[in-house]
Parts: sequence; C-alpha cells; structure tokens
Amino acid sequence: MYWFYLVIFVFIVFVPKIIQSGNIFFQEEDTESLILFFFGIVIFILYFTKEKALLHVFQEKLHLQKKTHIVTKDLSDSYSYIGGLNRKFDIVKDFIFHIPESTADVLASKKQESYQSVLDTAKVLSKSESMSLRFVNVKKKIEKSVEEGKPEEFQEFTASVLLSKKMKSFEKNGYMVVQSPFHAHGVSAFLIFPKLTNQVEDVEMFKILASQALLLFCVSRYTSLNDVVLKNN
Repeated sequence: MYWFYLVIFVFIVFVPKIIQSGNIFFQEEDTESLILFFFGIVIFILYFTKEKALLHVFQEKLHLQKKTHIVTKDLSDSYSYIGGLNRKFDIVKDFIFHIPESTADVLASKKQESYQSVLDTAKVLSKSESMSLRFVNVKKKIEKSVEEGKPEEFQEFTASVLLSKKMKSFEKNGYMVVQSPFHAHGVSAFLIFPKLTNQVEDVEMFKILASQALLLFCVSRYTSLNDVVLKNN
C-alpha cells in the first residue's frame, strides 16, 4: 500500500513534465489540474478505505478487551467464591468433627449441653455477632432458647411466627431464619441472625448447624429423662 502511495506521489510530481501541451478541449494547465484532481480523489478514497479498516480493527480490539475484562473478572470472582466456600466448608467440617466429643460429654453428664460451638460457627458464617438458637415444638411452644447479643432483638420471633412459614428458610424484618430440615419428636431447631448481605449463600450450611443443634438437644433431653427414670426405679 505504501509503495502505491509513493508511485502516485512521484507521478504527480512529474505530471508537468509529462503533459507538455493541451488538446482541443483543454489547455495544458487544465489537463494537469484534472489529472492531479483525479489522483487526489484516488488518494482520498484509498485513505478513507484504510481509515475505515483501521476503525474496524480498533473496534474489534475494544470488543476483545471488554470480553477479556469480563472473563478475567468472572474468573476472579469464581476463585474468590471457591476460596470462600472452601473456608466455610473447613469451618463446618471442623464443627462436625467435634460433634462426637460434645455428644459424649452430654452422655457422660460431665456438663450441661453446650451449643456454643453451633453459635460460634453460625456467627462466623453469617459475619454477625448476634445469634439466636431456638427449639420449638409442634404445639407452638419454645422449649429452649440460647442467644448471643441483645435478647430483645429476637423478641418478635415467637413460636407462632417461626412455625407460620412452610419454608425452611425465610427473611423477616432484616433477619434470616433457618430451620432444621426435619424435626425430632415434634421439635425443630431454628437459627436466627441479622441479614448483613443481600443474599445468604450458605443456607444449607446453616441447616446442617441447626440439625446438629437439634441432635445435641435430643441427646441431652432423653439422657436426662433416662436418668430420672433410673433414679425413680
């Protein structure tokens, strides 16, 4: 392309030497002007075509850069999500590994049932310092509640309110409520905590925690009942 421009430029320079006389229609100066005008038009068309091609390439480059940015951002978000999920999985895994120890302590009557590990794990996952764990029976009565934070902030979550929803997890007035997937002898466990993000992505993990809390509750209750029966006998 550049050699073509050079040939045209050289030809334009030598036009006065090539055109030595006029003709019956145009004088010498007019002929030279027409030839120069023609080559000027050719150069303009070539320049316009080249500029349009460069603009198309530039637009394609911007489009590819935008797609690359989106892919890079999605990849970064995926790595962050996987990293966060692995960390949360490790937290829940560590909690589950300690369940036999907690259950053994309750069975051995070394101490009262402790839900501290459940509350601590739930607080890490929810990133909240306030947490309520409640055990509600089908007769709409709270049999036990363990809370951290200000107790009054959970007052609205009565047994009737907790059992009014058919869903195992729901949001109410800025708080998230997660219920154990199944009940045990008519008792369900509920975890209640402030919702600090637009979407809680770890509902299943909270259900696991609620289920394990319900297990500790049942072990403690039925162990106590058995002790009473043995004493009476």
